[in-house]
Order: sequence, then structure tokens, then C-alpha cells
Amino acid sequence: MAKGKGKNVNSHLRARLDYLHKAATYLHSTTIASKLPQTQQSDNENNASDEKRDIENISTRTVPQILSPGATASAVEKVSGSVSKKQEPNLNRLPNLSRAYISQLRGISLKTQLRLPQEVKRSFCKRCDTLLVSGVSCMQGIRNASREGKKPWADVRIVRCTTCGTEKCYPQAGKRSKKLAERKKGKEQKERQAAET
Repeated sequence: MAKGKGKNVNSHLRARLDYLHKAATYLHSTTIASKLPQTQQSDNENNASDEKRDIENISTRTVPQILSPGATASAVEKVSGSVSKKQEPNLNRLPNLSRAYISQLRGISLKTQLRLPQEVKRSFCKRCDTLLVSGVSCMQGIRNASREGKKPWADVRIVRCTTCGTEKCYPQAGKRSKKLAERKKGKEQKERQAAET
């Protein structure tokens, strides 16, 4: 007789999938924060306490630059300007890195035949692997294709990816109505219970 499968089968794969999703979400959020206008960033900094500012200043990485002895002030400015120019392209690569993590997440789930939770599966575009954030990388709305929108169970949530233009549709009905055969069975059971009492 074969042994039954344990509770935590493939737990290492689940942990890997969770890590990839969290990493992609973090990278995507840092990209969004870096694209904020300077006025919003300065407002956020003004609201932060002095301690938080000190911690942020300490935690930022500074790259030391070696200058030849007798370097002029213009040489120092050129070096500091080149450092800031080198750091900007790294921010542009973050969305691609988050997309790569989402692609790996999908590949692992397909190869291992593990089903992703519904929230995770609906959080990224199936076509371009972009993380879907409402108002940033996707647009959401509700459509009702019934005549004049009279049927509330026909509501469908539409999520449109702004990167590739793919639309995903999700039904919004709470509970589906029972089929005719099921309704008849339920009615017969109620009649039997009424006849017994």
C-alpha cells in the first residue's frame, strides 16, 4: 500500500513562488515611487520625522570615487554627475526585473503543476507578465452587457493592461442561480418535508 501524501508537499516550491511574487511586487512599487513627481516626493519627506530622515540618509549607498591628486572642482562635479546618470538607468530596469520574476513564477507553477491562488493569478498580465496595479499599470471598470444593464448577475469586471492592451474579464455575480433540475429537486424535498409534518 502506498503512503499518503503529507500536508506540506512541495512547501519549498510554494515558498519560492511566494518569494518571487513578493519580490516582483516590491520592485514594481519602487519603480512607481521613483516615477513620482519631485513635488510629491518633497512633500513626503517634509512629513517624515527627523529620525526617519537620518536613517534614510545613512542607508543610501554612496559609491566612492578615486580622484587624482590636485583634481579641480570641475572634475569633482563631472564625477558626481556621472554617478547620478549611472544610477538612473538602474531604475528603468526594475520593471523588466519584476516582469522576469513574474515570468519565472508562472514557469515554475506550470512545470510543477501547482495552482496559483486566485489573487496571485489575477495580479499580473498573462500576456506581458506586468504586475497589475489599479490606476498605474491597469485600468478597471465594470461592464454589463445585458439590455440597459437590468441584469445584475451579468456584471463583469474588466481589467485592461496599459502595457500591452490585453483585457481580462471576471464575473462579479455573488451566487449563481440554481439550474432548473436542482430547483425541481429542492421543491420536491420541501413538499416531502411539508407532507411529513
